[in-house]
Order: sequence, then structure tokens, then C-alpha cells
Amino acid sequence: MTSSDHYGQELITQLQRATMRGMKHILVNARELHSSLGDVPEANDKLVSCRVAMQREMKAGDVILVAEDSAVGMTVRYMLPRIAH
Repeated sequence: MTSSDHYGQELITQLQRATMRGMKHILVNARELHSSLGDVPEANDKLVSCRVAMQREMKAGDVILVAEDSAVGMTVRYMLPRIAH
């Protein structure tokens, strides 16, 4: 099982890559983030560690677009570039 630290590192990598491309924001879905590390989530998988990492990275201006209890997985719009807490 992948830890929230692994998901957090992958999330930061995705945010940095999007910033380097000049993007102003990025949408990150928990199921897609989970899959990006090679794990295929089960239909009833709660993706707890993945959601924890996503919530931990949220800063002012970021918005949860799809609730964490959604079947499609929590989705967050992260604003770019990232600003320190």
C-alpha cells in the first residue's frame, strides 16, 4: 500500500511540472493521482492516503471541486505557482 508521503511527492512533482509549463492552475483527481503511482484503485477504494496528501497540499485559493466521498474521487483545483503557507 502506498503511503500519503508517496502521494504527496507525486502531487508536488505534478504541480511543479504544471508550473514549468506556465499553467495557472491544475486539476488533480484522487483516483488519477492514485493510478499515477501504478496502483489501480478498486471501485470501493476510499483512497484515504491519497486524499490526505491532497488535503495537506491545499493552500489559500485552492478549491475542492468534487467532494472526497464522490465515487469519481476527490478533485482539487490547485492554483499555480504555489505560494508558501
